Amino acid sequence: MLNVLRTIFTFSLLGIYTVIFATIVIIISFFQKYSEFSYEVIARSWARIQLWCAGIKVKVVGAENIEDGKSYMIVCNHQSHSDIPVMIAHMPIRMTIIAKQELFKVPFFGPGMRAIGILSIDRKNREKAFRTLQEAAKVIRERKISVLAFPEGTRTSDGKMQPFKKGPFMLAIDAGIPILPVTLDGTFEIFPKGSLVFKPGNATITIHPAVSIEGYSRTNRDELMTQVHDIMSRSLYETVE
Repeated sequence: MLNVLRTIFTFSLLGIYTVIFATIVIIISFFQKYSEFSYEVIARSWARIQLWCAGIKVKVVGAENIEDGKSYMIVCNHQSHSDIPVMIAHMPIRMTIIAKQELFKVPFFGPGMRAIGILSIDRKNREKAFRTLQEAAKVIRERKISVLAFPEGTRTSDGKMQPFKKGPFMLAIDAGIPILPVTLDGTFEIFPKGSLVFKPGNATITIHPAVSIEGYSRTNRDELMTQVHDIMSRSLYETVE
C-alpha cells in the first residue's frame, strides 16, 4: 500500500513539474536548441525530482572512464521506465537521447523532449530510423554532444539483456566516435515492465572503458556489437551473482 501511495505521489508531482519544466524548455528552444541550461539545469532537476519522489538512490561507478571534451555513442541496457531519469540525473556527461517515438505523444512531456533536443526514432520504419541516425550524427559532429541509445530497442521483460540492434553501432562507425558501454543494474526491480507501481531501491550505473571503432566498418559491425554486448552482460550478471 505504501508503494502505491508513493507511486501516486510521484506521478502527481512529476506531472506538475513536467508541465512547468516543459514549458520553460520549449520557450528556450525558440532561441537555442540543445541549450546547455535546459539540459544541465532543467532536465537534470526534472529527473532528480522523480528519483527522489520514487525513493531511488543511484551509485555511479567508472566515471573516470569519461574523457573531458570527448563525444561518445553511449549504449546502455534497458531495464525499466526509470532508466532515462536515472541516466539524465546521474550520468556525468552532457548528452542527447534516441528515444522511441511513442514517448513523444505524451502531452507536454513529448514537446519538452523535442525542445531539449531528444531524438525520436520509429523502430517500425527503417527509412525514418535511418534519418534519425543521420540527425544524431550531425548533432555529434556540430554540437560535440554525446548520444545515448538503448540498443536492445525495448525494455527487458525478465531482467536479462536482449540482443542488440545495429543502429547505434552504425551511428558510431559513421560518426567516427568511440562507444561508451554503460550497464544499468537495479532499475528492473524498482519498476519492471508491466508494473504500475514503483518500489524504492538502489540502482548502479557502471561506466565501462570506451571501445574504439577503429578497424570496424558496416561490414563487420556485428563483431563490434558482440564485443560491447559481452562487456555489458558480464558486468550485469556478475553483479546479479
